[in-house]
Amino acid sequence: MFRKVIAITAGVLAVLAVGVGCGGDDDSGSSLTKAEFTKQADAICKKQEEKKNNALTTAYEKLGKEGKEGKKAQEEVIADVALPPISQMTEELADLGAPEGEEEKAEEMVAAFEEEVQKIEDDLPGTLSGKVGNFDKANKLAKEMGLKDCSLI
Repeated sequence: MFRKVIAITAGVLAVLAVGVGCGGDDDSGSSLTKAEFTKQADAICKKQEEKKNNALTTAYEKLGKEGKEGKKAQEEVIADVALPPISQMTEELADLGAPEGEEEKAEEMVAAFEEEVQKIEDDLPGTLSGKVGNFDKANKLAKEMGLKDCSLI
């Protein structure tokens, strides 16, 4: 429960960070170029995806050694192992900002990642059955922004 509260809080803070970062008329030229954004965003996604995959491998090996099986064990792995790196990735993307003129699309992409994370948290059994957790919308938006690693979540 505590992790869920932290994840929700992190999501809210990420949304607020995007809103704060995109407002205001006093832009001192600190926005990223398209190339900088693409490079940094993909590095964030790649790092967190690798972190997630490594953690999942370790978690499933541990479950196997402990003889734990079933939906409940899988749901715990999703909630405790798979989601935190994706939530962290989403927060880092929100903090990154966006190239000038693409702020709205970047916000939409971050919101789509956050939305899917929330759906997974709210419906862990649905994740196991394939009803939620596909990140299709977020992946599509990432691809439209020219992001390779962020479009493969």
